Amino acid sequence: MKPSQDELNQAIQAAEKMRASDDDPQCLSKSLIYLYNRVEVLEKVFAAANQYMRFGQEEHEHAVLLQAIEAARRSEDQASQHKDHELGL
Repeated sequence: MKPSQDELNQAIQAAEKMRASDDDPQCLSKSLIYLYNRVEVLEKVFAAANQYMRFGQEEHEHAVLLQAIEAARRSEDQASQHKDHELGL
């Protein structure tokens, strides 16, 4: 079942508090924060792909889609390379 935006915001805030207090023995809060951030980035890819397909695959929409994909790649690379303290989590 999909949480409401309010419920999701509450869960992210609780996860951030858990990480800040180093109270995350099963890495649930770390995982939730990572997945929440990943979904945000991938939603931009989805939106760009949707626009690209909707508007007849025009050059501008293609460029926006490529930029969104590259941003998602960079985000994943950064998440894979940094330790928690470097990410501010």
